[in-house]
Amino acid sequence: MTATATKPKLAFDNGGAFIQETRREVEQYLSRGRTRVKGALLLYAKAPIALAVTAASWAVLMFLRPGFIVAPLCLLGLVLGSILIAFCVQHDANHGAYFRRRHYNHLVGWSADALLGISSYAWRVKHNVAHHTYTNIDGFDDDATQTPLARFTPSQPAKPWYRFQQYYIWPMYTLMGLRWQTIGDFAAFARGTIGESAVRAPRGWNLAGVIAGKAFFITWAIVIPLLVYPWWAVVAAYVGFGMVVSLIMAVTFQLAHCVEEASFASADELREERRIWAVHEVETTVDFCPRNPVLTWMLGGLNFQIEHHLFPRVPHTHYPKIAEIVRRNCIKHGVRYSFHPSLGRALRSHFIHLRTMGRLGLPPEIEMG
Repeated sequence: MTATATKPKLAFDNGGAFIQETRREVEQYLSRGRTRVKGALLLYAKAPIALAVTAASWAVLMFLRPGFIVAPLCLLGLVLGSILIAFCVQHDANHGAYFRRRHYNHLVGWSADALLGISSYAWRVKHNVAHHTYTNIDGFDDDATQTPLARFTPSQPAKPWYRFQQYYIWPMYTLMGLRWQTIGDFAAFARGTIGESAVRAPRGWNLAGVIAGKAFFITWAIVIPLLVYPWWAVVAAYVGFGMVVSLIMAVTFQLAHCVEEASFASADELREERRIWAVHEVETTVDFCPRNPVLTWMLGGLNFQIEHHLFPRVPHTHYPKIAEIVRRNCIKHGVRYSFHPSLGRALRSHFIHLRTMGRLGLPPEIEMG
């Protein structure tokens, strides 16, 4: 019997004046002139850029075998291309924001399998269901549940080693993507759950997509390079490249949820007090760098995580404008809206949150440290 069968399902209230009014204003904004078309074109333009940067960097490494000056630049190009694919292509597609038809979105979302080595089939449960439905709920949101390695929420038990997690967490972040490329996807399929959300072992076309994606990724990332370079160089490049991409991806999501200003909840608290889902999403999420257009472009609008959680099927190119509507309605309806104006502020808040969670529940002389 799975974990989902033994624990009552959590539920939220879906309505409320805040989200009703916000949705109405967002729809009015999207219906103006060619707003939807412009947003879609800006979104579609990112895919060829991401693919071109990735392909060009890889081709130079494989066919020209550059020296010690150009080769690191090509690896940086691969990192940039992978970040753009992760944040600007597969993320929107796997949320259903790329096209109207699901199978077209899944096809573009398969870029996660082929170019990042991460199963889009598993991602849609891990991210779209477990994280977006149960944001910052211990045990249900897989991103917020990393015990016994780290403590992100107050309801998780204290451990002596968590006192130092604000220091050791950064190397852990570098391993996130490598874990999902290797054992993470298959472990989720074997376990049958991600958090408390059920994930069935893939079958049919889904299984073919998982196998073909892993094979394609391994071929271009490992097998072909082994025909060109010594094994140790391939291993070093692959691990280094993977660690940098993992760190950027992990930190981007953590800055939106694991910070001082974000709310957290346990499953028991939600069962005792039923909450409005939209309010829960806003108060468990924090935007950062909203006035940084370069970062917004590179991160696929994921510095506007509040807007993304409320409107995940709207292309991220609309988030800056939608943020104005959301902020105005949060003030009107008394919903707490938080953001960090700079990357430094966001990183500092994440560090302080980790330190606070690490000391919480320890002996007073340590907790007050």
